[in-house]
Amino acid sequence: MSTPTDVAALLRALALHRIRIAPAIRLQQRCWTEVAASMPDAARREAALAALRQKGRNAEATGVFALLAPRRSRPRALAAMTALQTAVDYLDTLHERGGGGLTRGLALHAGLKAAVSADPADRARLGTDGDPYLGALAGACAAHLATLPAIGPVRPRLIEAVERCGEGQSRTHAAAPAGAGEVGALQEWAEGLADGDEVPACYLWWELAAGASSSVAAHALIGAAADARTEPCEAAAIQAAYFPPIGALTVLLDDLVDRDADAAAGEHNYLAYCRDPTLAAARLGLLVDRAAAAIAPLRRRPTHAAILTGVAAFYLADPGARTPGAGPICKRLLSALGSPARSIVAALRLNSPT
Repeated sequence: MSTPTDVAALLRALALHRIRIAPAIRLQQRCWTEVAASMPDAARREAALAALRQKGRNAEATGVFALLAPRRSRPRALAAMTALQTAVDYLDTLHERGGGGLTRGLALHAGLKAAVSADPADRARLGTDGDPYLGALAGACAAHLATLPAIGPVRPRLIEAVERCGEGQSRTHAAAPAGAGEVGALQEWAEGLADGDEVPACYLWWELAAGASSSVAAHALIGAAADARTEPCEAAAIQAAYFPPIGALTVLLDDLVDRDADAAAGEHNYLAYCRDPTLAAARLGLLVDRAAAAIAPLRRRPTHAAILTGVAAFYLADPGARTPGAGPICKRLLSALGSPARSIVAALRLNSPT
């Protein structure tokens, strides 16, 4: 049940994102476009420009996590987030264009750690490997992170989140139909993520894999690092809220809207592991319930709740979420998210060009 505080936080989040955050991200992306265009390697230059052109909205979406940062440190947190997501999308595009082999994907995505590491040697190696663009992105992200007041207590969790995202992206690509032999390896790896006490055993393997391949935990942690009050225990609680439940939900919703296109292109799609729409609706509904439970004890709960509602509504308003098979999922999620989500979806659909 949404409270008046939740509704107020949601309206504030939507206004700030539209008026302040999204324009700032687009300005930064224009700067990164100039850097990408100057790359001497033609293949990498084209991949970098294509990623900015085709996946630029990812950085706008993840920029919403800057709302977790206090106003004074928000610009630095947002710049770090934009650089990190631009690097994620660039490496993802390189992997797609050069083949989805697991070994190559892991080697490419290993560069993500340099963006959040405190060790300058990690970034120096990127330049040695001949990728000045990735080196610039990693250097910018690391430089902004170094100025955030709580980066010390947050950094260990942030490194975990970035490394998990890189490995998840690599294994997801390798498990595409063209490399279906890797699906078993993907499942084995995902099941291993539930070992230990931090991840409950109630998640299905493909939910864990989907959550691992998402970058949202890293962005939420960057937002937390901008707040001087953040302590290690809070960073751990934020990590647990975003991996698996919120991360899995965002990836599965993205797969929902792309399901037909992925099927036509032979791309991997996590919803393919749940062929019954009713069961898929139940599983995604459970993810919303678990996400809500995980953010309930967080200090910035209304902001986390606003982010969860806004991101889900963004996907549910997409034309890809209006296909017949998507109906049960949309109905279940809107019921779980409540009336604010229904209002946002309706407004977004009215403003949609399709």
